Order: sequence, then structure tokens, then C-alpha cells
Amino acid sequence: MEMFHLLKDPKQEFIVVMAFRESGKSTIMNMANVLWSILGKPQKRFVIVVSQTQEQAKNHFTNIKEELSHNELLREDFGPFTDDEAEWKKMSLELVYHESKILSVSREQSIRGIKYDSIRPDLIICDDLEDSSARFDKTKRDELYARFVSEITPLGSAGTRIVVLGNLICEDSLIMRLKKDIEENKQRGIFRVYPIIDNDRRILWQEKFQNIEKIKELWNRFPEGVWAREFLLKLLGFSDNDESPVIVFIKTFGEEDRLTEELKKSNTDEYKFPRQQALIPQMEEFNIAPPEHNRPPLVFRRKDEPMYRQLYGNVYLDKPIMGIEEQDMELNKLAKEYEENLKKEEDISGI
Repeated sequence: MEMFHLLKDPKQEFIVVMAFRESGKSTIMNMANVLWSILGKPQKRFVIVVSQTQEQAKNHFTNIKEELSHNELLREDFGPFTDDEAEWKKMSLELVYHESKILSVSREQSIRGIKYDSIRPDLIICDDLEDSSARFDKTKRDELYARFVSEITPLGSAGTRIVVLGNLICEDSLIMRLKKDIEENKQRGIFRVYPIIDNDRRILWQEKFQNIEKIKELWNRFPEGVWAREFLLKLLGFSDNDESPVIVFIKTFGEEDRLTEELKKSNTDEYKFPRQQALIPQMEEFNIAPPEHNRPPLVFRRKDEPMYRQLYGNVYLDKPIMGIEEQDMELNKLAKEYEENLKKEEDISGI
């Protein structure tokens, strides 16, 4: 539902959405977005959909064309359309009544300076430009980011909307780089993340997954690394190629003494996972933490601590998880234990 809110907000001209596999992001943010942006209030004239491969570009194009061909209401609103493959040798539709055009291309095709008559692209949708193989090839990641910045972003003009869709590939993927650019104010825009369940195991798409048992059926089909990365959108280091938070467990009293400051920092707001702020009231109940770049070390006494459960609580669905109230109680308990241990150390030092 929040995805629709993003599309309807005219102020959002650069939108980056990371969503779990099978989330319907392409249906909403790609196909529905294209049709609504031409027919609806935005009145876009030249839409470009960029995909990773030619095959994916063809699939996206076919979905849009089939919807236009077989949806009677859309046919009445859009009127006739013409294929324009001969001119560009690409997947292209011209919508006669609206004097608009839809073009679907792969990321390898050159689209620098492309126009429809004299109109520059006013909606650009980049849908899954990377796959999991990008995790192992930094050169390709660098090339894709450079091409996005130098060729895709400058395609439009004032008022052009750019929408980037994808899954979590790795910490250095295109979407994560764009997230960082937005956070560092190098790029004006908004980044949103939509996992299949939040950190408290609340289900985001309840119409499709009615209860946690349905989620567990899906969870059982995938290795924990794939589940964490592609469905929970978390970087937890389940393989040598995944970035992960540095986690230290205190084992002895000496270690506790040595890591006292780190433990204290781990329980401050600065070290807690930033919660994604809801854009609509329906999303306020969800506890969603976007994947982070270079998280500082986290120090724990036990695996049942609240912040550790925030990291791994929705990875292992066969184990219970604390609710928010229980987490607050546990944090207060840990803080009290910490103060008591600190006082004991001071008393011992004063003897």
C-alpha cells in the first residue's frame, strides 16, 4: 500500500525501492506505474523501462502490451497503439490517443540522448538491474553504477521521475550505493525497504501470506543466507561473500571488564537499528530496519538479548521471539545488571 502512496506523491522524483522476492514490486512500481503515469494525473509522455537483460526487457514489455491488449477498460481509455520495433529495433509501443510512448530496453543498450519526437523521457523505471552474480564482481558493480549516473540519470529533464527497483544483492550493490547517496545528500530522493516480515515477525503482505505458518512454508524452501538476504533484506554474513555486522560475545569476567565501554555503547540509541519511518498510518505498526553500511561492532552477553534478536529473530522462525514490551523489559534488566556489575567493580577497587 505504501508503494502506491509513493507513486501518487508528485514530490518524489527519485524513488529507490528494495523489496523481498515475490513481493509484487514489478507489478506495482513497473507495469501499473507505467499505465497510470500515462493515463492518470501525471500525464507522462515518454516512458522507458530498463531491465538487466534483453529477455527481462521483453517480459516487462509483454506484460504491459498484454494488459493493454486484453483489458477492455484500458483499451477504451488508451485507444489503439502501434508497435514501433522497426525504428529502434527494441520493444516499443506508441499510444496514439495520448501521444505517448513506452520503450523497454536492457541495460546494455545505448539510450543516451534518446527522445520521442522532441520529448525527453519523463518516467524512467529501472527494474532489477542486478542479479546475485554481482556479489562476486566488483568491476561489474562499478561499471553499472557509473553507467547509471552518467547515462540513465541525465536522460530526463526537470520533472522526470526515476524509479529504481530491486532486491538486496550485497552491501556494494547499485541499490545500496543509491541508498548511501540519498543518505549523504548526494542525490535527492527516497529509499524504502519492504521485507516479507518485520523484525517482530509481522507480515507485510497479509493478503498473500495470511499467517506465520504460510511464511514458514516459504522459509523452509531456502537456505538461511538466501532467506536473510532476499526475503528479510538483511546483511548477516552467512557466506564468505556477504558483509555482516561484527558481533562479539562476552565469555569471561575479564572480557566483560575489557569490553565494558563497547557493551555500554551497544545499548545506546546511536548503536540501535534505525527504524524506517512510516509514510502512511497503515505502516506505523511495522518495525523495519533498512540494511546498513559498515555497522560498528556490537557486543552482547547472551543470544537472547533484544538487539541480537533484532538481527536474527526473524531468520530462525523455529525459535520464539520477544515482543516489544519483552524487549524493553530485557533492556532494563540488562541495564540494571550492568550498573550493578559496575558498582561491584568500584567497590572492589576501593577495598
